[in-house]
Amino acid sequence: MVYTSRYSNPELKSGKYTAVRISLGTPKWPIGYSLDAEMKDLMPFGLLNKFEQYEDFERAYFDRLNQKGVQRILAQLQRFERIGKDVVLLCYEDIRKPDDWCHRRTFADWWMKQTGEEIPELFDPTPDPSKARQGSSKRCSQTPPTTFQLEQLALF
Repeated sequence: MVYTSRYSNPELKSGKYTAVRISLGTPKWPIGYSLDAEMKDLMPFGLLNKFEQYEDFERAYFDRLNQKGVQRILAQLQRFERIGKDVVLLCYEDIRKPDDWCHRRTFADWWMKQTGEEIPELFDPTPDPSKARQGSSKRCSQTPPTTFQLEQLALF
């Protein structure tokens, strides 16, 4: 099985996955697991921050993926799957945040259109940043202190 995810997903520390970098760089912080491989064919060389609209990026990235072709990409994925673990294609973005997107999901969309096979996002056990906090905090649930109006009195 092939998934996509972000480097910060703690599920990856379980050791159950072959971690494959598809980002242009590697994390500069300790991620708690090893990166097993990279797929340069999926890296968005020269495309990030080039377009104002996502649709323009998608078109350019799809063109690049079409040039590489399904068979070439499939052969790479199958090589990683032969290791015996599920494969996770990794980059940085937490796409659970509203209006965030990532080329890893753009690749997954292209793959679905080309092959009919879904590449899901790996479950992320961290709290979803797009959802409001559940329940009220202790501070908000306390009754506010009572205030009194004071009147100044003159003694003389």
